[in-house]
Amino acid sequence: MQADHNDTLEAEIARLDGLGLHELRKVWRQRLGPPPQHISTELTRRRLAYELQVREYGGLKPETRRRLRQYYKAFEADPRHVPTSNLGLKPGLVLTREWNGTEHRVTVLGKGFEYRGEPYGSLSEVARRITGSRWSGPAFFRLKRRALKT
Repeated sequence: MQADHNDTLEAEIARLDGLGLHELRKVWRQRLGPPPQHISTELTRRRLAYELQVREYGGLKPETRRRLRQYYKAFEADPRHVPTSNLGLKPGLVLTREWNGTEHRVTVLGKGFEYRGEPYGSLSEVARRITGSRWSGPAFFRLKRRALKT
């Protein structure tokens, strides 16, 4: 039953691609209430798809909202701010993980990570290199939640 409901939402979102601004606003009004004004057709389409998914699956997790607020404040204070990709881990820290009988060591850099002498922008890139498939780097390296908080 759940899969059927997901398929229905997916089909509804796919149908949005063929609609113009007037039709998108009509769908918005029927499903969500008054539509936003003064935004483009494409932005209305994307936002409508997002809002339909939020209604179905829920919004952003509180931790994600908190992190976005932190980024907003940092960019507001300094528009040139570049978020670090080392998850707040101290440079020089070495992360280890055994995978398929081999120990893998990753060094935290000031910006990014080093694995086998090569720089990487994220732990997820390193995990992908090690496993050959997509992984969340923090999950792969089993970092505790408190270590990820900045």
